Amino acid sequence: MKDMVKTIRVAVGITDNGWDERFVNALEDESEKGYPLSYDRINLDGSDWINKVKPFDMVIWKPDDMEALKALRFKERIYIMEKHLGKLVVPNFNTIWHFESKIAQSYLFEIEKVPTPKTTVSHDQHDAARLLQSLDLPLVFKQSEGASSKNVQLVHSRRAAKKLFDEAFCGRMYREARLDRGPRWKAILKLARKPWFWRFVWHYLLNKEPTGCLYFQEFMPNNDSDLRITVIGDRYAYGFWRNNRKGDFRASGSGNIDFQRPVPEEPLRYCMELNRRFDFDSMAYDILFDGNRFVVTEMSYAYVDWAPQKTAGYHLLLDNRQLEFVEGHVWPQTLWVAWALQRAQHFFDKQVVDD
Repeated sequence: MKDMVKTIRVAVGITDNGWDERFVNALEDESEKGYPLSYDRINLDGSDWINKVKPFDMVIWKPDDMEALKALRFKERIYIMEKHLGKLVVPNFNTIWHFESKIAQSYLFEIEKVPTPKTTVSHDQHDAARLLQSLDLPLVFKQSEGASSKNVQLVHSRRAAKKLFDEAFCGRMYREARLDRGPRWKAILKLARKPWFWRFVWHYLLNKEPTGCLYFQEFMPNNDSDLRITVIGDRYAYGFWRNNRKGDFRASGSGNIDFQRPVPEEPLRYCMELNRRFDFDSMAYDILFDGNRFVVTEMSYAYVDWAPQKTAGYHLLLDNRQLEFVEGHVWPQTLWVAWALQRAQHFFDKQVVDD
């Protein structure tokens, strides 16, 4: 390790999921090895979080903020810390801006030519209706947010697809039907015969806006499991297989994990390269196979820590691009901290040069 020119002051965001404790343990280990750092746990949920974070050079934080609204609030604070307070933040904004938005991920995958199942996203009801009539079934319909296969279903019939279409676009169809601006009661009498209208009424009574979007993917048959590759920085990666639920096509959230099955090198290297290319601090990739071809179905920076820790070890990408398997049960927080301190080395060295 090259000598640092300063002691790095690290803020560890307090969480209720145990990640902060393991971050602290890893930071303590690095400090005992001689890395020049100090650290403290701070509350990033309180009203004074901006003032609390100001004295620190680096922030490392992994809250349990699933669900779209919670994730949005998390992203806002990461953005402010990184872009306006000038902090080195792990995870950085590149890692989390698409969190809880499979749709945002699909745009990134398409532009960057990441191999995926054929994915369709439409925010236009006429376009979506045309596509549903032309595409082969079955299709995997997903909501943009959700983990552990939540809001994911395999649709075998046009009728079932139409129900999901009505659920998504009932608000848009109602607004389109009301463009004539005639008496509302006449419109209601006319629309009452349409099944989608009652879905709109239900949303209205719940004060819940329909999504106004459909997101679905090609079904990848002959996969009784998926491959989860969890990459930290562009140097560390865990791999394990997740078996499908009994009688189901979904593996995510099954809890039926195979830690013994060998992990192929090609997708492992590819996911590490994606982390490097996109400047991700940490990302878990879900991989399926179409014969010998692998595809990325989705990704998420948020994952449970116990599954990687139970693997027999992790893969380390050396400077000569060789992969080395490091045996032992290692918490991912240990590798998060190792990666964060590598980033700190470059970040603060650059500041010294710029100054």
